[in-house]
Amino acid sequence: MAHSPTPYATASALFKTLPLLGRVIGTRMRDSSDEDGTFAQIMVLMQYRDRPFTVSELAKRRKVSLQSASTLIQRLVDRGWIVRTPDPNDRRQTLLELTPEGMEHAQAVHEQFISNMAEVLEPLTSEELEAGEIFLAALQRILQVMPEETLER
Repeated sequence: MAHSPTPYATASALFKTLPLLGRVIGTRMRDSSDEDGTFAQIMVLMQYRDRPFTVSELAKRRKVSLQSASTLIQRLVDRGWIVRTPDPNDRRQTLLELTPEGMEHAQAVHEQFISNMAEVLEPLTSEELEAGEIFLAALQRILQVMPEETLER
């Protein structure tokens, strides 16, 4: 009898896999990096490398307090990876933008992550890689069209 995967079984397998993946990639990233930026700092750089944003937007998206978001941003400002600029449309707001150094660092970390991930995936067969591509493309497709309130649950 052929095994027929269910969404529940796949979700369970994904739940078991993500912490392992995080541990392996986190260790590899720390071992191969000259920089000591935290994962949260790197995620902010990667997420906002294409556009300005506000501390409020960051706090809402990361589901943290304004104080926590402000502390994170201050560390990025101190490193020279983000600058604060007045919002031309609202004098009460400050926009945050990556500096050229922040952009360069975000790109370097991105490349490092991809290289480390490729090494982890190296033992997979071409059939397994193809199945992974199909699954990940489908997962991205459904996640990208989910309403924001569904993602915030």
